[in-house]
Amino acid sequence: MPDEPADTETRIDRIERKLDELLAGRTPAHDAAQARQEQHLDRPSSIEEQVRMELERAEKDKAAAADKDAEKTERQTIRETLAKLTEQKPQQPQPRRQRVMWGPR
Repeated sequence: MPDEPADTETRIDRIERKLDELLAGRTPAHDAAQARQEQHLDRPSSIEEQVRMELERAEKDKAAAADKDAEKTERQTIRETLAKLTEQKPQQPQPRRQRVMWGPR
C-alpha cells in the first residue's frame, strides 16, 4: 500500500504535463511545421544573396565534375598500364653455334 501514493503522484504529474503541453499548443506536428516554416523563411530574400548561392552551387557542381573526370582519367591510365604489363612469351634460346660464331644477342 505505501507504493500507491507515489504511483498516483507520478500519474498525476504525467497527466498535468500532458495537459500543459496541449494547452500551450506544442505538439510534435506543430513543432515540425514550425521548423519547416523557419527553414522556409531563412532562405535568402535579396537577389544578391540568391545569385551568390547559385554561384556557389555552380562552383560546387563544377568541382564535383572535375573530380569525377580526374578519377575517370586516373582509372583509364591504370588500365593502360595494366594492359602493358601482360606477360610476354619467352624468347627462344640462342643456339650455341650462333653464340660461338657471332656472340650473344
